[in-house]
Amino acid sequence: PITKRSSVVGQRSKMQPPTLHRQGFSILAISAMISCAHGIDSPRSISQLFGRAMAMGAMARSASSVAAFQSPRAQRVLRKHFPTPHQGSSYSRSSIRSTWGRHATSFGPSFSSQSSSLQQAPVASTGWINSDTLKLSETIPNSFNEIGISNKINDDDDNDAKIKYPSPSSVERLLIRDRLVYIKRDDVLHLPSSNISGNKARKFLSLNNIPACDFPDAIVSYGGPQSNAMLALAAIVSSKNAELTGEQRPLGEDDWLSSLEEEKKEEDLFWQLDVSEEEVNNGEKNENENNKTYKKVPSSSSTETINTKSPKKRFIYYTKTLPRYLRKNPNGNLLRALALGMEIRTVSHEEYATLFGGLNGGSVMAPADLDPPVPGRSLWIPQGGACSVAQPGSDVLAREIVDYWSCNGKGMPLAVVVPGGTCTTALLLQRSLNGVLERRRLEEKESLDIRLIVIPCVGDDKYAMRQMTSLDRSVGGKGRQEDMPWILKPKADAEYGSSRRRSKGYFSFGEPAKAILETFDEMNEEGLFLDLLYGAPAFSLLLQHWRSRVSDCPIAGRQVMYVHSGGLEGIASQLTRYKHKGLIDARRTQIA
Repeated sequence: PITKRSSVVGQRSKMQPPTLHRQGFSILAISAMISCAHGIDSPRSISQLFGRAMAMGAMARSASSVAAFQSPRAQRVLRKHFPTPHQGSSYSRSSIRSTWGRHATSFGPSFSSQSSSLQQAPVASTGWINSDTLKLSETIPNSFNEIGISNKINDDDDNDAKIKYPSPSSVERLLIRDRLVYIKRDDVLHLPSSNISGNKARKFLSLNNIPACDFPDAIVSYGGPQSNAMLALAAIVSSKNAELTGEQRPLGEDDWLSSLEEEKKEEDLFWQLDVSEEEVNNGEKNENENNKTYKKVPSSSSTETINTKSPKKRFIYYTKTLPRYLRKNPNGNLLRALALGMEIRTVSHEEYATLFGGLNGGSVMAPADLDPPVPGRSLWIPQGGACSVAQPGSDVLAREIVDYWSCNGKGMPLAVVVPGGTCTTALLLQRSLNGVLERRRLEEKESLDIRLIVIPCVGDDKYAMRQMTSLDRSVGGKGRQEDMPWILKPKADAEYGSSRRRSKGYFSFGEPAKAILETFDEMNEEGLFLDLLYGAPAFSLLLQHWRSRVSDCPIAGRQVMYVHSGGLEGIASQLTRYKHKGLIDARRTQIA
């Protein structure tokens, strides 16, 4: 029977069709703008986006408005806003469709056993944890302000000793080509439990400091198969599992990781890699049938225990289809991350570009076609940690630099140089430095002239600017160019090969180059050991401007402090690529 209330609702809906039409067209226009901005060209993706935009618009109205104007179709959209893990997503042929449904039941702990702090934390409408709601901290505030001890100049021979956070990383002085350089040794700074170091120790400081009981059930990210960020996230998640199970891992020692790697080498690590049907049909038929499954159950004699201890935190990582050599012989960061329990998902180059590509190299938000493995308790980390999670670590680094220079700078202007991939560290460190220097001004302390300079190691200066502008806006900034760090560009009149001339003097990321190897060797002789992906390419470009006195050169007339980003654990696999290119011999790779 029709009640009086329903008849009134019917009258209201008949009276205001123009309003509904205007709302529908507005939502359609917004959806089109979003799809254009993110480069979404799949009809199915656009359809999903439009449906979700309608649902979001409906949820934004008051309860009475929804009851009055919502159509049955809109109600169905609201109920099926996000597929359940068992529904999956048919976007990808197999790798994406099977990701969540295959593992969510076996690994995902029940919600009743979870920490109340995360249960009550607001969750984004996509089902992912909003990183802004996490309780991110620096663990022990102000412990790096012990100026009498921590800010002294370190010229000792034993400058490779590991430093335990919250002690600040040391600063040592080197004479390179007759110019004094201050090296901020973040490569020897290690975080408790996870033992990660370098640039990633800064980026993931706050994530590392979340107690295991409050830690997200799943971390999901993407990037290259030898990524330093990948290994750092795997180490953090593994340390949280160790904390939950009571396993002891001593800080400052790599014995636990080395022994875990040795155990893994005795097993078949290939079982953790996603293998598509096309790869199997195009030349992998000679592989053992047991290795073709997506997830092989380890034998009872395996030294690793999987899915026997609850709750278990997971790290799921997306990357492009791996080269055959790397699939058969996992090495470097990939081997270490697999040994730490990382679950890897490989997708084709086309699918990878659709999911994670874009003008700015991807979005801070999770792709619309990826559902969280544990809805409400899964955290999305963009490539390289390019999100607000990295801000607390940048704040600590900024204060360390300012405190050190206020004691040892003698009023001289300083250029702080950092290598840039996603340029997350550069952008967030610039924001942090601005805040620290502004507070000094308000407190009427001695003014300091500190300039931050980033050297792009991935892409060029335009790509770096787009990355930083996009990130700045996502963390509350305005994306203005005057708020960005300085970008050091290659000299236009330098001699380059044909490939570097085409890229305007920039190196192709990850591609072996003779100039990088020469810089690597020269710096090693000077006592500065760099990696071949960021450190050596950055210094190769920096040395072009070493004696420049041109006014528009960002390091001219300034003291230079180079922030060592670490990444030294990947040198062996990097040198292997140089060996395959014929730039070095096998004996040198073994020595490294």
